[in-house]
Amino acid sequence: MAERSTLYPIVTWEASLDFIKVIDSFKYKLVSYSEVAKKLGLSNITTKSFTGKISTAKQFGLISTSNKTIQLTETAKSILYPTEKDTLSIAVECFKNPPLYAKLIERYEGKALPSKDVLSNTLMMEYRITQSAKDNAAQVFLDSAEYLGLIQGGVLCFGNDVDRASESTTALENNATSLSVPVASSDVSKLTATESDYIWQRIPTSSGKIAEIKVPTDADKDDLLLIQDMLHSIMRRKFHINPSEFE
Repeated sequence: MAERSTLYPIVTWEASLDFIKVIDSFKYKLVSYSEVAKKLGLSNITTKSFTGKISTAKQFGLISTSNKTIQLTETAKSILYPTEKDTLSIAVECFKNPPLYAKLIERYEGKALPSKDVLSNTLMMEYRITQSAKDNAAQVFLDSAEYLGLIQGGVLCFGNDVDRASESTTALENNATSLSVPVASSDVSKLTATESDYIWQRIPTSSGKIAEIKVPTDADKDDLLLIQDMLHSIMRRKFHINPSEFE
């Protein structure tokens, strides 16, 4: 008999969001497995790509299942149809739901995350993820955490750190676009004594609005990596752009 892994999310948070959007597109309370699979272009509901999406969405608390039917949870609806609630906070709470992730968060919160290879081996040696599944399990965890903005400067951040990261990310989404354009000398001459402690970037965007970002002149490498991670997170979450395309 083939070795079985302990339960773990098989697909990323982003893939789970896409999955519940497909379910929601039917506009019914209950949808059969077969109809959802058909919508995804699959002919068999037992394929790993389909069962993996169901298992992961259930672990995140986005769906419930019964008799080969799927129903969106109220949590999923609150994400798909946001009101005044902070959908990022809801998503972060969902991310904590899978038992494996709860253990990993307890272990790494506020600490530097290991490389994908080290995390993969840790999952196999300490968390009963099979050798054949360990690489995917590690990559999915890292990708999902990064998509949600939970990795800042290589550190897994929750609690107040997430709140601060969310606030910073929102501000950057509204303003920042690039760090590559030098400040014009006329701009520098206008800086006050306090403002001279910053490198102040002003970049005109295609909409005609001005993007601005201020970086303290005494920022160290870790600070700059944190800013870079935030910008990369914005590119992925808001604009669906892979930062590696610009490398």
